Amino acid sequence: MNVQEVMALLYMEKRLFPHEKSLSVSPEELAAIAEAQALLLQDIPFEVGKAAVAACAAGSPFAPAISEIRDYARKLTEPPQLSADEAWALARQAIARFGSAPYKNYTTGKYPHEMARDSLPPEVWHVMELMGYTSMCRSEKPEVVRAQFIAAWERQQQRQRERENLMPFLPEALKEKFLAIGDGGASGS
Repeated sequence: MNVQEVMALLYMEKRLFPHEKSLSVSPEELAAIAEAQALLLQDIPFEVGKAAVAACAAGSPFAPAISEIRDYARKLTEPPQLSADEAWALARQAIARFGSAPYKNYTTGKYPHEMARDSLPPEVWHVMELMGYTSMCRSEKPEVVRAQFIAAWERQQQRQRERENLMPFLPEALKEKFLAIGDGGASGS
């Protein structure tokens, strides 16, 4: 969005949240706010921004923060993310289906962990790999493994949201280094 479009969003917010004191400012101050917010919303199309503000208004009596507008915009434009429980269900199914035997499957030529990996969304496999697929399979305390998986899943999702919020604003030269660090890789300078 550009400054004029963000200004239109701010006027929309003034109408949707008439009691919001932070929006009761002079037109000059509102223009300065729009200019600052446009830097943080530049990668979001205007129509998506309007829909995000409307969604915020439907769920809260308070004017949205930039982070809320960005979160709603993401929810409106990206495919739905798996919940922690949905991700755990997929992980549990893969464990039950493939197990952790140390031998190859004769029909596929793959080890069980490879078949499990291939059957899962990459983000679910990533958490399982971090936790240790074989350890998860052999654990005698599935309730502990579930709790650890859900905690790891939620941390991964939080990091992903932070990365998505930060990425549009990083200079191109830093994006590659940031991605390497965030993915656990080493970056050379």
